[in-house]
Amino acid sequence: MTFPQALSERTPRTRWFRIAAAFWLLLISTLALINSVGLSRLAEQIQGSAQDAQANALGLRVADLEQQADADKRRPVPISQTEFATARQALDERMTRLEEAEEARALANDLQTLQGRVNRIEARLEKIRQVAPAARPRAPVATKPKVPEPPFRVLGVELRGGERLLSITSTAAASLVGARLLREGDVEGGWKLQSIEAQAGVFQVNGQTQRVAVP
Repeated sequence: MTFPQALSERTPRTRWFRIAAAFWLLLISTLALINSVGLSRLAEQIQGSAQDAQANALGLRVADLEQQADADKRRPVPISQTEFATARQALDERMTRLEEAEEARALANDLQTLQGRVNRIEARLEKIRQVAPAARPRAPVATKPKVPEPPFRVLGVELRGGERLLSITSTAAASLVGARLLREGDVEGGWKLQSIEAQAGVFQVNGQTQRVAVP
């Protein structure tokens, strides 16, 4: 009979088909598993990269905020209008004191310079007085006319505006109310003031030179 022979021939083919199907199914399952694992690792890597990028961005932001905080700390504190006005007034007062001190220092220097010049002139005049009698030939001694007493009293020497002035008052005055100042060239009671020395006033009266001591 041929029917049992045909059935026996189909049985090995069916077995091999099943084996092949099972192999392909196993292969596909393995590939799917491998693919799933790879996708999972790729997703983890992508997530890790995203976290690293986020961490770097946060680090840069933190550094920027720290720089801004340092800049705010170094920034000068604003002052109020009252504090500014007070500081400006104090500065103006200090400048005024410095200017006054500078003017006083300049005046003192001018006075010192003038005093030095006066001292040099007096020393030169003194030398001239000492040398003049020896150089002059002797002349007959003439009787000098009597010089009247000055009609005033010398009170002292004052310096105003860099100019030396001789302070005098009338001999009849009981107080200093009538005191006045004489400049070189002024005349008081026929006495013409020629010059003002450190310790005396030099006058011209009746053709003679007279020195009135300064107390």
